[in-house]
Amino acid sequence: MMEQENNPELSADRLTDDKTPPSVGCRLRERREYLGLGVDDVVAKIKLAHRQIVALEEDDFQALPETAFLRGFVRSYAKLLQMDAQPLLDALPGAQITQVKAEPIQVDAPFPTTARRHNVNLLLAALFITLGIAGFVLWQARAPHPAVKVPDAALVETPLPLPEYIAGGSSVPEAPESAVVASALRSADAVASEVKPANAGVEAALRLVFDKESWAEIKDQTGVTLSRQVNPSGSELRVVGVPPFTLVIGHAAAVHLYYREKPVDLTSSINAGSDVARLTLQ
Repeated sequence: MMEQENNPELSADRLTDDKTPPSVGCRLRERREYLGLGVDDVVAKIKLAHRQIVALEEDDFQALPETAFLRGFVRSYAKLLQMDAQPLLDALPGAQITQVKAEPIQVDAPFPTTARRHNVNLLLAALFITLGIAGFVLWQARAPHPAVKVPDAALVETPLPLPEYIAGGSSVPEAPESAVVASALRSADAVASEVKPANAGVEAALRLVFDKESWAEIKDQTGVTLSRQVNPSGSELRVVGVPPFTLVIGHAAAVHLYYREKPVDLTSSINAGSDVARLTLQ
């Protein structure tokens, strides 16, 4: 009985005399004090700023980042204090409206429908261009060419030797039709490769490694959201899309970003007050 009275986590679920449940900040502060931790101890363990811990415990949500990052702060703080985070998240302002269940993205998941449709359209367009050029080249190869009239003077002054099959009276050998078609297709492929833009629809890969729990949002050139979720500590996220990419990364100091398998330094993009990085990769 005495243990229940002294444990703020157990008493947090009980209503006060005026039937009002304790606030989120009140529950966190009471639990911290019960565990004998100071604010500086919490800062050292979960890497939040001192003012952010104070703002959480005073329910000063206006002084904290947007809802997605606020939920991440509460979840990390509750985990440190060995509390169930869900009741605290449900008690946040606007939680019933903005609460979104984050599903971890699968590495082998198919590309978004819009990007796949875009790639199919490009392939169909390239195929039609190739077939059109191949048909034109094939028609040119089969069309009769006008004979070139050589002046008599040229014939007298510089007589040209006749090929053996003409001198011997044999007919001109005809090229096999399959050889003509193959030659036409090779010519069409060469022309199509020159017509197609060098960087049209070229996709690139991003890889993020999280040393601690962090929120990340990634969009590609078309505005499609490739990922928007809270990523667990020690996890890795891979996405593929059409650059440029727009990224928003929470706890950016603990995130390693690789673009085309080359490391990207996030230091210059991190907001010192919120530890959030915002950047665009071309």
